[in-house]
Amino acid sequence: MRGGVENARLGGVAGGPPLISADAVTGFPTSRPVIILALPPKGAPVRNDRRYPIAVVGRGYRGLLVSRTTRIPGVVSIQDIAATALQKPARDLRYVPARNAAQIVRRLDARITANNQLKLPALIAIAVLVGFLCILRPRAAFPAIPAALLGSLGLGFLGPTSIPVLVTIFCVSIVGGGLLFERLCKSEERMLLLFGVVLVAYLLAMVFDPTSAAINPLGPTQNSRFFGVGNQVETLLLAPVLAAAAMAGRRFGILGYLAVGVLSFIVVADNKLGADAGGAAVFAVALAVLGSRLGHLRRRGLLLSIGVGAVGVMALFWIDQMSGGANHMRSAFAHGLDGLLDVARHRIPLAYAPAMHSWEFVGPFFLCFVVAAVLTLRGRHTDGRRDLLLAIVVGAGVSLLVNDSAAYVLVAAVTSLAAVRRSEFRFAPLRPLSFRTPVVAPERLAAAEIARD
Repeated sequence: MRGGVENARLGGVAGGPPLISADAVTGFPTSRPVIILALPPKGAPVRNDRRYPIAVVGRGYRGLLVSRTTRIPGVVSIQDIAATALQKPARDLRYVPARNAAQIVRRLDARITANNQLKLPALIAIAVLVGFLCILRPRAAFPAIPAALLGSLGLGFLGPTSIPVLVTIFCVSIVGGGLLFERLCKSEERMLLLFGVVLVAYLLAMVFDPTSAAINPLGPTQNSRFFGVGNQVETLLLAPVLAAAAMAGRRFGILGYLAVGVLSFIVVADNKLGADAGGAAVFAVALAVLGSRLGHLRRRGLLLSIGVGAVGVMALFWIDQMSGGANHMRSAFAHGLDGLLDVARHRIPLAYAPAMHSWEFVGPFFLCFVVAAVLTLRGRHTDGRRDLLLAIVVGAGVSLLVNDSAAYVLVAAVTSLAAVRRSEFRFAPLRPLSFRTPVVAPERLAAAEIARD
């Protein structure tokens, strides 16, 4: 074992020399300390959708193993094994005391298995139900998206292991939540508050209960990404975040717009929270496009806005570098320009080649996205709605370039476009920043009224 992992599409073998070796056993080992684990069978690479048991005997380990890589008690990564065997304090496994640890782990595995089977079906369910609301109850379509996000997070806290229960509760939360939020959030201020509640709810969940934030129908799959924000939540959050920024800009000016942008960056990309480097790029570009459109900026203004977003991403990365620990952001930026070029080159085997290979599966989703983008951008719109739709299209395009789950991105983007198109809220104009209070002369106004009479 080399203490690292490598995607099978990039070779499947981590770099560096082997650090420890593994021996096959036929019975329970009697020596201590020892790490006992099951490994995938030798031979061709297999799908990384199964979890294997592990136990650390000796050195005072009792309870659930805790990994800095996964941040989910009871779930560890293969790259933690060598560090634990060599007793590297910065990367070795820890533990939390727990009674019936084996039962907890079995239930945890059942939760992961059930939720992993719903990743794409959950997005399709949102798309179908939001589509029905667009036809039957248009005003409830857009609120159904934050309802779906909150419903998925709620299922993470409830932790059911039955797929029928998961599907039933999730679908009810989408439709029921959409109808409820339509009644409660008829004003822009209340809708802005709802979007803020969604962001804060995910922030608090990732801080205080990463397990619930991760193991739910829209969470990561617990293989290559264990915690934080995955492509499903990232793309579904895009429309609420952009709408919230526009609404805050209408009410509070550029400071309100920037405040929503900063909060979304922290939730999606901060190492201790979403830790999604691709999401940071998506939100930076989409917010820059929307801000430049609402502010009536020209091409230079757009480039400046994108530059500000890039500076924000790099600042967040610098802060995360100081914090240490497992970091999705660091994997993209840690090796400077060469590292970024490697990330760009790896997009071909990790994202573009699999999508092209599965064109008969991804193709219909992409066609639906193109048709939805064209149809939603046409026709009459409320103030700022076309700009918001354009920013969603651009954000989805960036996500297709930097992320590796094309189907997730396309389905979520189509849903967002349809929901925003049916919204009757105004998203413009952006309130200008001014530190002067206009002065009105009552005498002159009164004189003008007398002259008009």
